[in-house]
Amino acid sequence: MKKLISLLALSFLFAGCTGYQLGSNLPESIQTVALIVENKTEEPSIEVQTMKSMRAEVQMDGRLALRSEQDADAVLKVTLVDYSINSLAYDREHGTLAREYRVTLTASAVLYDAATGDVIRETPRVRGDSEFPYAADLTSGKRAALPTAADDLARKVISMTIAAW
Repeated sequence: MKKLISLLALSFLFAGCTGYQLGSNLPESIQTVALIVENKTEEPSIEVQTMKSMRAEVQMDGRLALRSEQDADAVLKVTLVDYSINSLAYDREHGTLAREYRVTLTASAVLYDAATGDVIRETPRVRGDSEFPYAADLTSGKRAALPTAADDLARKVISMTIAAW
């Protein structure tokens, strides 16, 4: 009886996992990717850090090799559409003085076949963020928080466009 119950439980477990797969859910013809990061925000040069984070994430993921746009099977275009800073915590003694902030990068991502131009995957809105304390000045804090926000954005973009769940 115990064996029957165990077998029944296992069959339900495996049936619940139907449709899930590990690894890439991209077509087999897609082995290489080119990255493009475009900045449509008013914050200058944030695309540089975002590109650095995107490259690192693709390399760490390992499913696709980076290539130039001319040599790649697919192109992943990330468009930065918003950059914002919001106050999170305030000083109790000075009610309007913020002590902690969150920087948020919002982007859209499109992965398309380099040969045909067909869209493989599209993510219309993805956000990466990072929190930072107010130290000497807001500009220094923003600059220090950008790499973490860009890393968070890159991790989410690669997960949504390449990973399969």
